[in-house]
Amino acid sequence: MLRDLPLSLLDPKDAADLQWPFAAASEEALLARALSEANEAIVHIGHDWVVHYCNDVYLANIGLTRDQIVGRTPFEYLPNFARSIFHGPVETCLRERRPTCTIGFSAVLQRWMMVRVFPTSRGLLMLANDATETVVRQHQLAQQALVDPLTGLGNKLALAQELQARLAAGEAFSLTVAGLDRFTAVNDAQGYARGDLALMEVASRLQIATLPGESLFRLNGDEFAFVSAGDPNEAALRVRALLPLTRRPLVLNGQSFVLGASAGMVLAPSQGADAEELLRRALLAMRQAKRVARDDVVSYEASLEAATRQRSELEAELRHTIEIGQFTLMLQPKGSLEGRHVVGAEALIRWPHPERGMLSPDKFLPLAQECGLMPAIDRWVLRDALRQVQALKRLGLAVPVSINLSVESLGDPDLVGNVLKALRDTGVEPDLLEIEIPEGALMRDVATSTQVLAGLDELGVNISVDDFGTGYSSFAYLARFPVHTLKVDRSFVADMTTNAASRNIVKGLVRLAHSLSLQVVAEGAETEEQMAMLQRMRCDEVQGYGFGRPLPFDKFCEFARLHAVIATPDPFAI
Repeated sequence: MLRDLPLSLLDPKDAADLQWPFAAASEEALLARALSEANEAIVHIGHDWVVHYCNDVYLANIGLTRDQIVGRTPFEYLPNFARSIFHGPVETCLRERRPTCTIGFSAVLQRWMMVRVFPTSRGLLMLANDATETVVRQHQLAQQALVDPLTGLGNKLALAQELQARLAAGEAFSLTVAGLDRFTAVNDAQGYARGDLALMEVASRLQIATLPGESLFRLNGDEFAFVSAGDPNEAALRVRALLPLTRRPLVLNGQSFVLGASAGMVLAPSQGADAEELLRRALLAMRQAKRVARDDVVSYEASLEAATRQRSELEAELRHTIEIGQFTLMLQPKGSLEGRHVVGAEALIRWPHPERGMLSPDKFLPLAQECGLMPAIDRWVLRDALRQVQALKRLGLAVPVSINLSVESLGDPDLVGNVLKALRDTGVEPDLLEIEIPEGALMRDVATSTQVLAGLDELGVNISVDDFGTGYSSFAYLARFPVHTLKVDRSFVADMTTNAASRNIVKGLVRLAHSLSLQVVAEGAETEEQMAMLQRMRCDEVQGYGFGRPLPFDKFCEFARLHAVIATPDPFAI
């Protein structure tokens, strides 16, 4: 035994690091005796994976002689070593130079083993012994606490442990959090069970593509975390290589979905001293990516902290504004292309912020949507729009006014009741109210949309499909929905005078609408040339700066009188 043990493999410093009882011993015999009498397999492996020493317990377990092992790599004398429970901890220890421990079932030995690996100055020392039933059970419970049950990936707790371990080891690495885009469309169309199948498929694609030194985790819902060691520029390239995997079509129950993902990256240790801070900052960057760089990765910057504080302040102010009803509505005229007179108006919300000035919808409605505030805003718009309709009637201007309905309100079971109550409270005739619903919102849940539209139609309210041509409407569904008007999306109108494809799309949509006995409104017309072309196509109405800009109530009244709205004052209106 003495002549088989190269003592230079375990110098006193290595022994002291491992806190062995013979750390201070200098006698060769004492060290040899300790290794030979140990009740566990002991192996010393060099940086090149070559075995320099193994004890008799290891030989007995493997069933080979010392000559068949020493001087060779485990890959040579154990053909399935790469798939064994020993490979992972050995590979991690050689790469990261830190102690590792694992418990698993050995297919070769047909029993549960505990494997501990410690780095030494010339490689590593591996110790392995049978795991007791209690230890195995404790290990299984601990593993369950660290594993996402749906995908089999590590969960948020496992991520925190890995981040802390890498930080403690002084490693430089990157943390990326990626959130799937358009995932709610899967749940809405197919249900949560098939949504889970989509998550499992995406997780599988990403896991197959990960390389040594990279780790993948699933956080909450549709969010995944990716940890990668090394150069941050290379890490960003790796993330950009993984993101297209999320955009490959998913086929569920015969329906194809294309998702995508937006990601935020943070660098350690320069941008975070602990796991919690790193994760928070990666999430900040991911949310920024969802706002400004869909299907791409955004790196964390300190300026995001200030932007987050501003958003928090804006959210608090927005909630207060909703409570006190401090918004205002502008009215944008809709005009007939035959005669160019006012035939209606669209109520457009604005926020007169005391410090930031008049805020347009794009400055606060996305935040309201994130915070679940859209139904409350929609209810305010409904009531204030009806109040303005009543005021117009008193002035002899019977102008129908349209309001926009958000996706969130479309799913509100009290929507039809709220509209009915608002009409009764204000005394406005239902045909003077038009509700505009985006095409995409209608198709998210066809059954709910059909039910809600039928209820609104029964009230006598006019219904318009907004942004038509940009969604995925089936013409069969369009014929079934009780709608009265199609609004052609402004993206087609904007370049139809120079783009033949857009021009043909607009012409086709006008013909389609008329074949279904629907009115057509073209959005975004800004020039006389566009309006003349729309008139030749027999489009019914137009809305855009070319006809009239959004106006406050008094200015709209002047505009309406100037453009020949003819109505009889209501003698009973008060």
